[in-house]
Amino acid sequence: MDKLLAFLESQRLLVIASADNEPWIANVFYGIDANFKLYFISNQETKHSQQILESPMIAFSVAWYNPSNHKDRKAVQGKGLCRIAKNNEEIETGIRLHNTNFPEFADRITVEWAKNASNLSKVWVVEPTYMKFWNDGLYGDDETKEFIFDK
Repeated sequence: MDKLLAFLESQRLLVIASADNEPWIANVFYGIDANFKLYFISNQETKHSQQILESPMIAFSVAWYNPSNHKDRKAVQGKGLCRIAKNNEEIETGIRLHNTNFPEFADRITVEWAKNASNLSKVWVVEPTYMKFWNDGLYGDDETKEFIFDK
């Protein structure tokens, strides 16, 4: 699991897929904590946010490859429950991870900003239930390893 966490910590772009009567996909900047919770910031009026509020189970993906060696690939595909951060600790963690990964936003995206009730952007938390880690270097011909996360 350490290699899975290290890979996810090294990346910055999470692709999320939500659905209601139709599927939707969105790219979001993210951070991850040591418990594998993924955090991102998004306006709650976006299509994906509205769908998540109605149906919180999402699919997600993070992918990387070496352009000079197409046999050097890493990716995570997963699913989990997504929701708006429910307490100060989650809000603070989400903001800290976001601003560590994207310091150019730190002046604007603050804990106070996130807690402001009139602000439509919220810290979102993905609690994964399943991940498949595709890593040519680690798993060779087997390519992947699956991880189940209990709630």
